[in-house]
Amino acid sequence: MKYMGNKRRIVKEIMPLMLAELQPGQCFVDAFSGSGTITENVPQDHRRIANDAHRWLIAMWERLTTTDWQPPTTIEKELYDKVKASWRADDGKYDDATIGWIGFMASRSGKWWEAGYSGHNVKGRDYIAENIRNTTKQIENLKGVEWHTGSYADLVIPPNSLIYCDPPYRGTSTYSVSRDFDYDAFYSWCRTKSAEGHTVFVSEYSMPPDFTEVWHKSIKTTLNPTNTFSVTEKLYKI
Repeated sequence: MKYMGNKRRIVKEIMPLMLAELQPGQCFVDAFSGSGTITENVPQDHRRIANDAHRWLIAMWERLTTTDWQPPTTIEKELYDKVKASWRADDGKYDDATIGWIGFMASRSGKWWEAGYSGHNVKGRDYIAENIRNTTKQIENLKGVEWHTGSYADLVIPPNSLIYCDPPYRGTSTYSVSRDFDYDAFYSWCRTKSAEGHTVFVSEYSMPPDFTEVWHKSIKTTLNPTNTFSVTEKLYKI
């Protein structure tokens, strides 16, 4: 699934580091689950909790993985615009799962409603069908996940859990639900959880000095066809 900050390019490198510390019977908590890429790679014999502040995203995942819901596979611009207008007006014409599906499957680069309609036939390419196929492939591996929506700080976390955090990266574009993110409060929360006996991992570009970097890799990022630059993804532990 296309999503800002998706970890698909690095998941095969960072997951072994976390799974090496995941003990039998230990719960895995994905506090900022987003596209579900991390959670779907956690063995299903573990209890898995996935949370995100984006309520429409979580509603979409929950319905896809717990029911036989068959959302539309053709999303014309007329429908896209209607759902977008309904979401902006908060008029209740569409349920949260449908809003999540239309918004993520048919928006450019997984940027929700903010980047505009991606399209079914754009110079011979069907962006929407591609996104739907990739998202559908994730469903089976996400069955059994306990879905939650809200602030990471409000999560009820089982004792001795392994917590993975992929917060909005400082100084980068974020979804509207993540704007004005309080980084200092987040750092304090991580420290508290570690002190309570949880194992805490964080993906970011940089963290305070008491967080230990356990992995890094330079990744090329493209904003548009003429703007490509490198960033260093890092995984920290506290």
